[in-house]
Amino acid sequence: MQGRRAGKRKWQAFPGNNKFFCRGLLMSSRQVAILVFVVVTILVLAGLFFAFDARYLVLNIHPVGVGAIFPVIGALGLFYSLAFILKAGCIDPGIVPRALPDECEFNTSLADEDPAAKSKSYVGTPALYKTVTVNGQPMRLKLCVTCNVWRPPRASHCGLCNNCQEHFDHHCPWVGNCVAKRNYRYFYLFLCSVTVMSIFVMGCNVAVISLASTQGDNASFLNALKENPASVIEFAIAGIGLICVMGLAGMHTWLIAKMETTNEDIKGTFKQRSRGDTVINPYLKSRNCCENFCVVICGPFPPSLIDRRGYVKESELEEEGDQQCYGATGVSSPGPGSGHLVQEDKHELTSTAEAVPSETSGQAVAAVHGSQNEETTKLID
Repeated sequence: MQGRRAGKRKWQAFPGNNKFFCRGLLMSSRQVAILVFVVVTILVLAGLFFAFDARYLVLNIHPVGVGAIFPVIGALGLFYSLAFILKAGCIDPGIVPRALPDECEFNTSLADEDPAAKSKSYVGTPALYKTVTVNGQPMRLKLCVTCNVWRPPRASHCGLCNNCQEHFDHHCPWVGNCVAKRNYRYFYLFLCSVTVMSIFVMGCNVAVISLASTQGDNASFLNALKENPASVIEFAIAGIGLICVMGLAGMHTWLIAKMETTNEDIKGTFKQRSRGDTVINPYLKSRNCCENFCVVICGPFPPSLIDRRGYVKESELEEEGDQQCYGATGVSSPGPGSGHLVQEDKHELTSTAEAVPSETSGQAVAAVHGSQNEETTKLID
């Protein structure tokens, strides 16, 4: 095909801690085994329900045909539960692409001066921040030292996935992925669908045991439990799932109503500060909860910022032994070859950093890093 180039695709050289499937069409974190466990548990619960309880209700509820509604509702619950968890766990949650080498120095130059670094008691490398205004409310952005990008408002770096996530909520091991801008709605709908399905299955289990305990010559509650062990197993599985999921669904309903993320709620980003001033949530669309739900659940689906299926350019490659990655941080050389990376001697940098005493001020630490940058520039030249 014309225009098609041979070479490594970007998902094969992705620098984060993600796993890719179907040639980059699907992606997840390294906790994909937990996602498989959750999917298998849902399938086992649904299989027991259709094989025993749904069949029993169809045959024993009168008038004939009324009981057919139970397997239909069960099938819908199974479909939506699987669809939402797979959608939440197998797509890009909202990864912010890492800066290319040419962009690193430019991003650093945009930082505001940190007043805390002027203190003589300050130890370590000063963090780089920049203040922007969002709907009239000042928000402080931070330069990610791993991705070398300015994190957008509400973004955060996930240590498990090793990526900056836009509109980061939390990392959920049960869906095997971060919950962020692109998959939050599917995560919330998965919680709601599993909650409804668990309540429905438990209700059917109670109905089956109740009918079985009133039918037959030796009808009793204990005999009904012995004759329907599948209903007991289903009730236990659905009950455990309901305990784990219902509270989480209620919490996220409350967060959506006030347009906050789990990360912001834990950090208290928009709560009363100690000095007495109030930080207004600039993302609160309306005091109307229904309107906030429409924005989160029914809003436009944002596109992915990483081109997983694209080809890696030679200028974006960095060889590290047998592994290659694109979009990683590094030192760029000036001139026409600025796209190529020059790998620094990490052992040299580590030994130099260890040699700095703990009493060293922030200016001394900055001087050490400045000398390292000058040595690196000489190596490039």
